[in-house]
Amino acid sequence: MRTAPSPSHTAEQAALAQAAAAWQQGRLDAVLGALGPWLGAPQPAPQVLQLAGLAQQRLGRLDEARRLQLQLAEQTPADVAAWVNLAGTEAGLGLNAEALAHLERALQLDAAQPAIHFNRGNVLMQMGNAEAALQSFRRAGELAPGRPDPLCNQASALLQLERGDEALALMQAVVEQHPELAAGWNLLGMCQHRLQMDEPALDSYQRAQRLMPTLVDAWSNAAQVLARLERHAEAVEHAERAVQLDPRHAVATRTLGVVLASAKRPAEARSWLAKAQQIDPQDTVALSNLLAADLALCAWDAVDADLAALRALWQQGRLDGVEPWRLLALPVEGAELRQVTEAVSALRFPLGPEADAAAPRWRGRAGQPRPGRLRIGYFSADFHQHATSVLMASLFEQHDRARYEIVGICLGRYPAGQDDPLRQRVRAAFDRFETWGALSDTELVQRARALDLRIAVDLKGHTEGSRMAVFAQRVAPIQMHYIGYPGTLGMPGAIDYQVADATVVPPAMFPHYSEKIIALPDSYQVNDRARAIDPVVPTRASQGLPDDAFVFCCFNHHYKIAREVFGLWMALLRQRPASVLWLLVPGEDVRRSLRAAAAAQGVDAGRLVFANRVPLSQHLARHACADLFLDTWPCNAHTTASDALWAGLPVLTCAGPTFAARVGASLLQACGLSELVTHDAQAYVDLALQLSAAPERVQLLKQQLQQTRLQVPLFDTARFARHIEHAFDLAWERHAQGLPPDHIRVPARS
Repeated sequence: MRTAPSPSHTAEQAALAQAAAAWQQGRLDAVLGALGPWLGAPQPAPQVLQLAGLAQQRLGRLDEARRLQLQLAEQTPADVAAWVNLAGTEAGLGLNAEALAHLERALQLDAAQPAIHFNRGNVLMQMGNAEAALQSFRRAGELAPGRPDPLCNQASALLQLERGDEALALMQAVVEQHPELAAGWNLLGMCQHRLQMDEPALDSYQRAQRLMPTLVDAWSNAAQVLARLERHAEAVEHAERAVQLDPRHAVATRTLGVVLASAKRPAEARSWLAKAQQIDPQDTVALSNLLAADLALCAWDAVDADLAALRALWQQGRLDGVEPWRLLALPVEGAELRQVTEAVSALRFPLGPEADAAAPRWRGRAGQPRPGRLRIGYFSADFHQHATSVLMASLFEQHDRARYEIVGICLGRYPAGQDDPLRQRVRAAFDRFETWGALSDTELVQRARALDLRIAVDLKGHTEGSRMAVFAQRVAPIQMHYIGYPGTLGMPGAIDYQVADATVVPPAMFPHYSEKIIALPDSYQVNDRARAIDPVVPTRASQGLPDDAFVFCCFNHHYKIAREVFGLWMALLRQRPASVLWLLVPGEDVRRSLRAAAAAQGVDAGRLVFANRVPLSQHLARHACADLFLDTWPCNAHTTASDALWAGLPVLTCAGPTFAARVGASLLQACGLSELVTHDAQAYVDLALQLSAAPERVQLLKQQLQQTRLQVPLFDTARFARHIEHAFDLAWERHAQGLPPDHIRVPARS
């Protein structure tokens, strides 16, 4: 005889039915309203806890969801779904260790459920353990062979492990089997993007957009590729579309800021990057780009706050968005700079199996003869009208072709017909010139190794357009960096030597470098004495300068202008009322910021005179309108300083504790003007005041530069060529003797 259900049980079943119907309709608050009376029971029914927990989870009330789901799991410990749902909520709360433990509990109950392995992989990815996550995703794929999700997540894990080629092959197979899967095409694009296959990546992203026009990631990712292809207007349009689709999407918001910055719209970029930071305060990529935008706007209060926040994140191990080159213009020095750079490089450019100078392919052997011509490969994306080529063009021409074969590996992309005279000159200077910028990293490594280089010279470092992943795989027995990046690359096992001099990197600073230092005599910086100066010297009036003023100038990029340095400049202007400061600042946003900063320090903003960009020969000619070039720190003038000295304009510098802060001292010593090197802020100001009070002394310095510029080491390209060639020989001799890289001091030659 059956017992009739109690009235309370019947009411509970009715409430559950009502809640289930509300769930199906997406009315989550109604679910909780129906179940509310039954949640207060000493031991609520499992169905009540399950449905209420899922509703709270869907509503984003994760703490309450976890409380209910934990209660359910303890009440029904054999219920696999209870442990899986609890783990999902904990993962959303960032309680990854707890989530992983509860998924392990679920696996003990049923190891054949693909969803458990899949979720376990996702938690492991959040924990930064991509290798273990990959194994979980693979197991999920084995248990559910027809589903693309585990394969896609395998590809994501492989990308995290910098195994881009494997990820690419996997996603190509996925989209072949599932051609209508928009997320698959988007992930394929990410694989291609990571491997520098920009055009195919763009095609994949656009295929994803056509399949699912609301897929935010496809629009945001395409914007990044378009920006790298310098199709800036399209990049901004794609990023704006992504943000319109989801205004709270942190990555899309950040991407819009990044592409606006690449389109030279810093104020707009800053606004979107700040919004991205508000959405996700832990996003180091957004914060790093926000720091760059504030540097570009000379917004110094914001720069201080950005750096403090970024430093706190990298000290927690959050390095994915840190860009080492941005730190060179900031108060980050010595041991800290090396530590951060090495950590970032290890994350982005893991060493390949042959990235070891002792590996069989690269191992030197005692008694190994020197080849008749030592084959040197120069790698750069800047073989065109760029500061690197402006400095180096003559060096490529001056190399001794009887002893050295010089190969240029161009990492830039140059559409047909896009050329300039300097690119033509550089290309003609090499024995062999290859344009491989469109190749993937894997293809580039294969082709570079096939060149059988003895020494590979990277000219980019951690700057835009570099391909450091190629050097991490190793393409030559000796790999070194020169001129593009004034600091350690933090890639031990990949970059053997940094070419410097005893001023920019004195022995006391060697511990701040993961490379061994090659110290050239004179200055590390090569110069081209064929640099033409326009014979037409402009008048001061044509440049907006008063005829009777003492003209201080600084033509450095404005991101190098630090608050302290600008304050010293304003002090100079206050003490020298008949003076002006001439700056190369093209953008009105930055000009407005600097005028306001001047006014705040009691200086008439009209005493700041702003120059626009002009062709190099005209730029060199207009230096004659200035009296004294004022250097910046912690990042000095580099090419801009040698431009000034070549044009006959004295440079006043203050040497600091890093390579980037000692370049001015190196250049001045190599042209016989060491008296213009100071070592603290007060000495810098004092000497500037002395010189501005003694125009006849300044004129003598100008005459000295004009009369000696073809005799001083700084502008003796042939002398420099012999020195760097000797450096190549000394590095090769160590290798040929089976010795590891070590610090090398190159003796001076006449």
